[in-house]
Amino acid sequence: MKEPMVKFPVVCPKCGNEHLTEVPIAVVADALIKNESVYLRAACHDAAWNASPTEIEQSRQYLGAPWIDAARA
Repeated sequence: MKEPMVKFPVVCPKCGNEHLTEVPIAVVADALIKNESVYLRAACHDAAWNASPTEIEQSRQYLGAPWIDAARA
């Protein structure tokens, strides 16, 4: 069975183009609960980086996880 993924747009740090990235839902949810970063990738330049605070918030919105803040309290 394939692991559930969340897709959201990211901007490649090398060329500035926007691309969809895919991250396992469990990885994003765990990082949001622990207030940790998520490792992102852009396929256009095989670039990888830790998500910025804006990208982390965007992943929260795409995951539909308003409960994350309550879990951290």
